[in-house]
Amino acid sequence: MSEIFQIFNPDWWMDENNSALQITDAVLFLLLAIPVAYLLIYALASLAKYKNPYPTSPYKHKFLVLFVVLRNGKEVIQSINNFLDTQLYPRDKYDIAVAATQLSEDDLVTLLQMEVNIVIPDKEQCTKVYAIQQVMERYSPTEYDMILIFNSDNRIVPTALDLFNNAYYSGCDAIQAHRMTENLTTDIAVLDATSEEINNNIFRKGHTRLGFSAALIGSAMAFDFAIFHKLAPTLKGSDLSKAMEVALLRENIYAEYLQEVVCYSKKAESSEGYEQQRIGWIKSQYNSTWYALFQLPIAFLRGEWDYCNKLFQWLLPSRFLLIALILLAAVVTTVLDWTLAPKWYLLFAALTITFLMALPTGEITQRFKRAVWALPHLIFISLFSHITRFTQSDSKPKKKKEKKTKKEKKKAPLKGEEAREKAEEETTA
Repeated sequence: MSEIFQIFNPDWWMDENNSALQITDAVLFLLLAIPVAYLLIYALASLAKYKNPYPTSPYKHKFLVLFVVLRNGKEVIQSINNFLDTQLYPRDKYDIAVAATQLSEDDLVTLLQMEVNIVIPDKEQCTKVYAIQQVMERYSPTEYDMILIFNSDNRIVPTALDLFNNAYYSGCDAIQAHRMTENLTTDIAVLDATSEEINNNIFRKGHTRLGFSAALIGSAMAFDFAIFHKLAPTLKGSDLSKAMEVALLRENIYAEYLQEVVCYSKKAESSEGYEQQRIGWIKSQYNSTWYALFQLPIAFLRGEWDYCNKLFQWLLPSRFLLIALILLAAVVTTVLDWTLAPKWYLLFAALTITFLMALPTGEITQRFKRAVWALPHLIFISLFSHITRFTQSDSKPKKKKEKKTKKEKKKAPLKGEEAREKAEEETTA
């Protein structure tokens, strides 16, 4: 057994008898063992029982509830009606706003008849970040106490505003709610929902249990209005969650996680939709990886540990890619030199235990047992999406001679738009 982990002995690296295969194997093992150890630590922390620490507030703060919608007009109308019908918070203590892009005339007419403020960005096709910036220009920083940001398909529990209000009164300036998947209709959707719940336990519950900020998802988020009003114009890129995480941590603002504030959303139900979502996420992930490589040493020298933790998280490979790489290394070493293989199987066992500890309870876990056979398919899609990303970046789009009419442009679906919108909400999937 001691020979399996001999690479952790400094003297082993000075031995001239080590072959190129042994050195390569050792380097790869260390590179992949680090993310496994990171996930394991926070998975263990997430096992602690959650208890809301914030007492009932004697004061009712005023909220701006913002729904950001890209083309899904019917969906956001249903979400707003559900919010108005179910929330237990005093109606005069919150207003609803909609950042509406590319909506049909019928949907706009319906929204105009509702108790909402509509903001139409000055660009027909824009990112979620830009749409929110356009909304914030319409309000003064003292007009509200807190802002809540939702996607068009979000439905949140009736006590959400009360729980946000309690946490805000106790000093929380940034809060991430517990987002869960609503449509457990296919194996792909169940596996995607399980992935998000593992994210919730590791990167949100686990982080906060050890004193670090919760990872943001892109929706079901609440911020101090004055702080968000100040930070919104500085946000860059298309990924709202990562842009906000950087802005908050630079201001040394802690992000809380409220597990009992459940917000339901919809996930991709087919492999095609999941692949589009993954491609959009990978494009964002590559940008954040390069950013983290340059910023992590600076943050470390400054002693910004919460920021360091976030940047290190961005350097982690996706879970599906991590599983694939460890299994591939185990198979290759078994074929080339079986004495190098046992530590890879132990590492895979540690990763499996990590995910089992972070698995959610309830219906998702029960459905996951039946959907687990689709896991190899998702792993293949994840690997293929990395290849697709490079293929798309290398190929230059050809100019088309035929021009579409204005009506055709409006009706034509934006193939990557909804996928990018969903991808902005992911962290490490």
